[in-house]
Amino acid sequence: MKFKQQGFTLIEIMVVVAIAAIMIGAAVMAFPDSSNDRLKEHGERFSALISLAQDEAILQSQDLAVAISDSDYSFYRRENSSWVAYSDKPFVARVVDGGIQGELVLEGISIKLLPFNKSKPQIVIYSNGEMTPFSYNFSNEKKSKYTIQFDGAGNLKQEFIPHEN
Repeated sequence: MKFKQQGFTLIEIMVVVAIAAIMIGAAVMAFPDSSNDRLKEHGERFSALISLAQDEAILQSQDLAVAISDSDYSFYRRENSSWVAYSDKPFVARVVDGGIQGELVLEGISIKLLPFNKSKPQIVIYSNGEMTPFSYNFSNEKKSKYTIQFDGAGNLKQEFIPHEN
């Protein structure tokens, strides 16, 4: 008399559970520590855009500027003695991620950041590559900090300081 096998063997069930565990582990690892990662990503994006604007100012022989508000930052170019906002990529206005606070320091003085659309350019990037020296400090709700400093010659210094619990 032959018996038909019904159901799954213990080995088959264990293999399926192991595969599911590996997939769940990979999915969990794919989710970043959002707060610190967002802070670093924001700082790196901002410094890359400033460096790109510096290159653009040199290549186009045109002064550029950056206006930083409490919730965004915008890039400008000089046209007929006035600042005109860029409306095309990569220099479109960028919103600062929620949960990130910024502090702008010019010549050792902390500048009060005004609300969106009320801010005038605080940083000028000249056509020879020089710029207004500044420090832009970001922090998040975890009290981690990311500092970006550009000197007058446009040299960059960045530092990420994670908050210690």
